[in-house]
Amino acid sequence: MLATLAAETSPPQPDPAIRHVVLVSVDGLRPEMLLPDLVDVHPGLVRLTRGPHTLQARCDPDLSITLPNHLDMLTGRPVTGERGHQWTGNADPPARAQGGTLHARGGAYLSSMFDVAHDHGLRTGVVCGKWKFVLLEQSYGEDAGGPDQVKPDDGKDKIDLFLCDPQPRSQLEHVVTLLERSAAERRRSLVFWHIPSPDFAGHAKGWDLTSGSDYRRAVAEADAALAMFLQRCDADPELRGRVAVVLTADHGGGVPFISHSDPEAPVNFTIPLVAWLGRDEAAADLYDLNPGSRRRPGPTERFAPGSLPPIRNGDAGNLALHLLGLPAIPGSSINAAQDLAVRSDPAPATSSR
Repeated sequence: MLATLAAETSPPQPDPAIRHVVLVSVDGLRPEMLLPDLVDVHPGLVRLTRGPHTLQARCDPDLSITLPNHLDMLTGRPVTGERGHQWTGNADPPARAQGGTLHARGGAYLSSMFDVAHDHGLRTGVVCGKWKFVLLEQSYGEDAGGPDQVKPDDGKDKIDLFLCDPQPRSQLEHVVTLLERSAAERRRSLVFWHIPSPDFAGHAKGWDLTSGSDYRRAVAEADAALAMFLQRCDADPELRGRVAVVLTADHGGGVPFISHSDPEAPVNFTIPLVAWLGRDEAAADLYDLNPGSRRRPGPTERFAPGSLPPIRNGDAGNLALHLLGLPAIPGSSINAAQDLAVRSDPAPATSSR
């Protein structure tokens, strides 16, 4: 009886075929862009939705703005609360010496998915489109990271590559190069890729979903980079079937029309979360795969009714680590049990290094 109970409550097992995970945030991506009548013109998003996903994920419980929500993803913590990361600003951070780190804000070291991956010997990278993400380099790069918790000692620089480039097409080259180098060295990798173009267009001309709008063109630009990325992985025998993609967004947008500042507007807090497991599969609803740990909110609800949480973008960091067979981010509270299932048939366990 005890053995049966343990099997029922243990988290799903990772897929041993996965050696690289790319956590993609498409800044300001409305989930409507993944609906059948719109996604058909986006070959990259079409492929990524061939697997488990939801168009009813939620951003942070309190804020629908860029930098705090990305920190949710990368630390597995919400913004506020006793275990929150506490970073509410959305501008370029001050210099490290002037308090421009996550650790200075909270008064203690705040671990990230980069800590876990790097300490386990993986190559890590950040390819972003906005300079405000220098906060990550100031918090986890050079000697800013914490001591390595897993032997051998891989040092305090938890981010091997930090690069800011607003162009999705050139971003993908940096991501692919990091994966290729890792594969050539027989190393696994974890990359955070932030694509900014939909958010730029939304703030300039609005979150306009009509055909031919600036926003639609920006989503198409992001999608073209994603499609090319998948093609490049397919063409490389060292990467084919070994790269998983976790895709989500920091927020939606449209209330006000050229912003996403209203925390009560469903178009601002509703986002997609997609887990593509290295190969095209039958589409599956993430809520249907997780009836015991997540509850689907109503279309206009920011929170799920009852005691279970909705799926959030903050699930992404610990999900990415789990797909690599790695433990959860220390101190995290979102998906800390790594119980967000992305398949109905558990894969066999894999080693953690």
